[in-house]
Amino acid sequence: MKKHIALAGFAAAALVAGTATPALADAHEGPGTIVDVAVGASGGVGAYDANGSDYDILVGAVVALDLAGALSAPDADLTVFAPNDEAFLRLVTDLTGERPATEEEALGIVAGVEGVTEIMLYHVVPGAADVKSLIKAKSATTILGGTIGVQGVNLRDGGDLADPKIIRPAANIAASNGIIHTIDRVLQP
Repeated sequence: MKKHIALAGFAAAALVAGTATPALADAHEGPGTIVDVAVGASGGVGAYDANGSDYDILVGAVVALDLAGALSAPDADLTVFAPNDEAFLRLVTDLTGERPATEEEALGIVAGVEGVTEIMLYHVVPGAADVKSLIKAKSATTILGGTIGVQGVNLRDGGDLADPKIIRPAANIAASNGIIHTIDRVLQP
């Protein structure tokens, strides 16, 4: 029963969040914040579609979990491993044995995962690091203190599910307050 209430609350928060799109940076000012870039790539908050390469589910989760402010801070200097929608669809399939019919359904299921806020924050590393720097360092420490191993474009998180890979054509995405690397699976703390 608690899980259903939590899912309903999360879905309601996501619905409300869908009506309040963060302001996007002016194109003349260069790239916007990490949130601006992700929202822009996804077509807006709540713009769910069948494109598995964008960040609709990630944006919905960040807004609903009230993490947008931290990722929008102009003085932040962050590296974000951004799971694309296909990564979240794979996570739900791994957890439930069934592929969700829609991105909205996947978001609702992800919302019910215990420790979802910590999972989302596990994707954030202090300091902007491009792929070359990450590969050279061989690891990255998240803002939660966890360590992600880096072996080429493969990320090692120690979780039970398949390890994510950085998607090269969608890596090194510049934002005014950091850098984004798209990954094909969700990192597990």
